[in-house]
Amino acid sequence: MNKSDKLTIHRLHPISILYFIIAAIKESLSFIWIFPLIVLFVHEKIGDQISTLMINVTAGSLIILLFLVAAGLKWRAFTYQIQEKGIYIETGVVVTKKRWVTSDRIQSLDSTVRVYDHLFSTRTLTIELAGGKESSIILSCISEEEEKRIRQVLYEYKKDKLREHGEESSLQLSNKDLMVHSLLSPKFGIVFTFLFLGLLKYWDITKGEDRDTLFTYLASWFGSNWILTTVILMILLSFALSLFLTYVSDYHFKLDKNERGEIEIQQGLFEKKHRTIAQHRIQAIFITERPLQRLLGYASIEAVVIQNSQDEQVKKTISFIPFVKKERVKSLIELFTGYEKSNSLHTPPKKARISYVGPLFLMGCLLLIPLWVYIPEPYHYFSLIIPILSLWLGWREYRTTGWNQSERFLTLQYGIFFRNTAIIKRGRIQWIVLRRTWMQERKHLASINMAVASGKEKVKVSLHHIPYEEAMEIYQCTLKKKEEA
Repeated sequence: MNKSDKLTIHRLHPISILYFIIAAIKESLSFIWIFPLIVLFVHEKIGDQISTLMINVTAGSLIILLFLVAAGLKWRAFTYQIQEKGIYIETGVVVTKKRWVTSDRIQSLDSTVRVYDHLFSTRTLTIELAGGKESSIILSCISEEEEKRIRQVLYEYKKDKLREHGEESSLQLSNKDLMVHSLLSPKFGIVFTFLFLGLLKYWDITKGEDRDTLFTYLASWFGSNWILTTVILMILLSFALSLFLTYVSDYHFKLDKNERGEIEIQQGLFEKKHRTIAQHRIQAIFITERPLQRLLGYASIEAVVIQNSQDEQVKKTISFIPFVKKERVKSLIELFTGYEKSNSLHTPPKKARISYVGPLFLMGCLLLIPLWVYIPEPYHYFSLIIPILSLWLGWREYRTTGWNQSERFLTLQYGIFFRNTAIIKRGRIQWIVLRRTWMQERKHLASINMAVASGKEKVKVSLHHIPYEEAMEIYQCTLKKKEEA
């Protein structure tokens, strides 16, 4: 690539005018209410001379024209140059705004291929920067070749410096993995529940009517076993819909570790996403084992990542590996992130059992009273399962809780139905609170609450009823690391 190619002034694809129209609409929300008032004023003054339809059509056409003109001018004014050590951007219609961003400020280059991008062979490239008020640059609707050129040029000057950070590594989910993933994911249960509730609602609406209903046809098609056959068909349909949703989100999922030591995640069917995550941006790793996944030896992994974007809709927790064998979790986390999962966890002492079991059992007994009174006999005997269930839930929480404070990482395990494991690097905890009730003081126990990400999307974890000395060690280690930073 010669020097003249790098210094050439580039513009976005003309289809990106749609992006600028949407941006113009968002920017005008604060004063768009003025237009209806103007229409009402015009209608009041000359409504007897011009029809209301003509006034509305003219006003609507004028607004659309204004948005088109504004978007076209913004597209025309938006230019960029990719140079050896950064990117130079000019924007602004009335006031020209110039930005020069060096490559060392770039945190990640993330691309997204949306549905409409397939029609024009384009994609959206988001360049996330390190801090600042405007912490991201969006290049909407650029070609695949342009994306590759930008990635190559922006990283070229430091490629030799960072090449030594690691060997090439990758993980890819096969079609078989996606099928098992869709069957064990919550999507299957949610889809089946919606179908079942919809069928019950349809039964309630059509009950007592003389006309033929769906259930009449099902009985005639499948005979005396039509109920069992219908349930099997609903399960198959739920699996098909769950598989479709899984393919939409995780199709061609691929996890790479490039020559710069960064993690690259590619996934999606209609909307293809390509994320780049530097290891130092990872705040914590969360491992989730749902009941069916845990039974069959699978888990999912999420990562809490530093997001410098001012957009509150940007999520801090991303799916790192949506589906993987449990025995591979430890090695994959260490390979891609450098985080270490501890296998030896401390567990709550026996004196903490009543603290886990007691409150839930008491709530179950209190809930039993109104259920026993208002549910008619003999069905109220089924409410006796509530205290037993609450007792089991408290016991499950006690058995699941565990922790380990090592020199570099804090590992926490918690959950009732789901078993969650959080791995937090020293110094990445945003805030921590140590609490003690009077009952905990008597038993020398304590609880800690901490957050690894703050803001609108808070990512918090807690440990309840652990020995006070262990809680103080975690608390003091966090404060010590904050002082060192």
